[in-house]
Amino acid sequence: MAISFDRSICCELNETISREWLVTNGLGGYAAGTVAGVLTRMPHGLLVASPPNVLQPQLLLAKIDEELTFDQRTYYLGTNEYRDGIFNPSGFVHLEAFRLEEGFPIFTYRLGGIDGLILEKRIWMARGFNTTYIQYNLRHPLTLDKPAYKRSDASGPQSLNNGRLAQANEQDESKQCIITLLPFTANRPYNMPKRGQQAPQVQVKVHKTEDTNTAGEEDPASYLLPRGSAGCTITANTIEVPYHLIATSQPENQATFIPTGVWYWNFLRRCDAAAGLPDTDDLYLPGVFRATLCPDSQSTLTIVVSTEELAPQLYQHRAITALYKKNIEQRQSTLERALRPQPAPRKT
Repeated sequence: MAISFDRSICCELNETISREWLVTNGLGGYAAGTVAGVLTRMPHGLLVASPPNVLQPQLLLAKIDEELTFDQRTYYLGTNEYRDGIFNPSGFVHLEAFRLEEGFPIFTYRLGGIDGLILEKRIWMARGFNTTYIQYNLRHPLTLDKPAYKRSDASGPQSLNNGRLAQANEQDESKQCIITLLPFTANRPYNMPKRGQQAPQVQVKVHKTEDTNTAGEEDPASYLLPRGSAGCTITANTIEVPYHLIATSQPENQATFIPTGVWYWNFLRRCDAAAGLPDTDDLYLPGVFRATLCPDSQSTLTIVVSTEELAPQLYQHRAITALYKKNIEQRQSTLERALRPQPAPRKT
């Protein structure tokens, strides 16, 4: 049964904050959260991994908050609840729809009213890998209001098939926007809070790209990312396995990673508070991603967070597309086997 919520539910915080989603990878790892985007339980996060020889699953990336700027206005799409009961920001007010597609959560945000833009965010994990993909695609509202697109093999975007929409695309080139992504990391056991004052030492290694001028700056510890990608590797002294945060897109999207190293304090986990459990947590912002998005383009901005070896098959667009397609086929095959009638047991 398909699960989807329209604006009548999505604009109500009490409805969306109490509805949760879960995606797993078959290795004991998962991503989980709420429709509103608020973390209401200590184990909520975008990558909880169970690497080999690690006793407890580790919550690495807790969440990503999005900021989009166009038409001289910035839209804050993240939603956070703090210990004093304040919500900041309150991005759920922009949530137009939510649905599960093949079990993966898809968030649709409307920006700027009827003549504005649509941002679609898709979260999925590859089976057998400690990797989460968060994908962003910007669209004109026509592409959602009219049945004028068809599914492509791409993992997030959909290919346009309408001349009128192509004309609208040309008119909307001026509506390209700047997207800023704030990845909040936890670096802790999945069910235990971490306070910033007692946090482990975190090392952030920023990787260079192919178009970076590296003359005289060779660093054997740095990985050279292709044009259109940016990111870092994070190591905490309490976590045995380092993990990577990579943004990948087309070169014209000009993805960059800007180190910050800032702590955010006193996030509230309301479900844990109601259960009498530790309910306050601090999160670390190692840096921000920034890129340019154009409406109805064929490019998708993808954030990859992974404990796997940093290699091209982890972040190349074709590899991501093929992995998504394979993952969907596996899920469909598993579901078909589960629904297939079983033969009656033989009498002895």
